[in-house]
Amino acid sequence: MSTPFPDDEKQEEQVTQVLEHRPDDRRPDGRVSRAQRLRQERRAQVQQVARGLFADRGYHETSIQDILDGAEIARGTFYQYFDSKRAIFAELVDEFLQGIQGVVTRVDLSPGADPPLLQIEQNVSRVMDILQKSRDLTRIMLRLAAGVDPETDAKMSDFYGRLLSLLEHAIENGQRMGLVRPCDPLVVSHAALGSLKEVLLQWIVHRDSTPDQLLHVGREILNFSLKGLFHQGGTFPSPVG
Repeated sequence: MSTPFPDDEKQEEQVTQVLEHRPDDRRPDGRVSRAQRLRQERRAQVQQVARGLFADRGYHETSIQDILDGAEIARGTFYQYFDSKRAIFAELVDEFLQGIQGVVTRVDLSPGADPPLLQIEQNVSRVMDILQKSRDLTRIMLRLAAGVDPETDAKMSDFYGRLLSLLEHAIENGQRMGLVRPCDPLVVSHAALGSLKEVLLQWIVHRDSTPDQLLHVGREILNFSLKGLFHQGGTFPSPVG
């Protein structure tokens, strides 16, 4: 168990005093600006340490004391920024979901837009890029997010629900355009998302894939989703029996 850091707590107390006693009708002076910057930097440091621990050890296996030790701060300093371990995790979930949602777009069928298949490939490439750059967050979400608490589970459910809606919409558009064979869009959307999650689990969580490898994985996922395994125009053997 770590010992408190007196100098750290004293600095936090001084920062808090500067921030709390600034008159509302005055612009921030140099002390206040520096105090705010220090608080932001320290908060980001604590979050970064927790992020690494959650990815390496797991959410439930990481204690607040582990975070204190990793960030080299006292317990009182931690509670200056976060109410609980779950509060840090909730922010990380939001960061991850917002990053993915920010790069996934609906297929544009208006005149002059890029071909639908190219738009889909661009979506996949952007998502894979985000997942690779935020590898630790990806590991947390794919391996650890379920069952943390009802609020987090609801966020993840809403996120995957939106992805399913985008996939279903794209399949229905493809069917209307004659690009996609007759099928149940909802079932196929679940199948596509489920296979994507498993592939990402293997190539990001269980191995350190390079950006080029992940780009290849993304293209293979897309090709499999669009073409399956059999050659187009191939013949199928008659059922036995």
